[in-house]
Amino acid sequence: MKKKNNTDNEVDDENDKKVIRRTLRLEARATEQEYAKAAELAKTCGLSMSNYVRRTALGQHPRQRLSEREVEALCSLTDARGDLIRIAAAVKSIQADRRAMYFSDTRFVEQWMRAATQLINRWNQIENYLTE
Repeated sequence: MKKKNNTDNEVDDENDKKVIRRTLRLEARATEQEYAKAAELAKTCGLSMSNYVRRTALGQHPRQRLSEREVEALCSLTDARGDLIRIAAAVKSIQADRRAMYFSDTRFVEQWMRAATQLINRWNQIENYLTE
């Protein structure tokens, strides 16, 4: 694996992946409480202290990692979105005159609305859980 030096301390390997070498240090004094808080925030974001401080110093706002439960909820929300897209595609694939017949039947529309309302309420519950 041959490497060559470029500007900005970047190195290219044979796969054209750029490896950034960080050689300069940023230093700041902190109280024990400030250091502990920064370490806690870095940990909740799944970052090293160095990476967390660098990102925040550059104006980024690292986010907390999702818990297993939150990841599961997000996957459920994604699956539900996919289901809705498939339902919409199925409805669009029905011939227009047949679709008009279904949706002119008030019982069918009521059942459709009940099912859609339950789905929408569940999505709202998942979204609220994730944003709390």
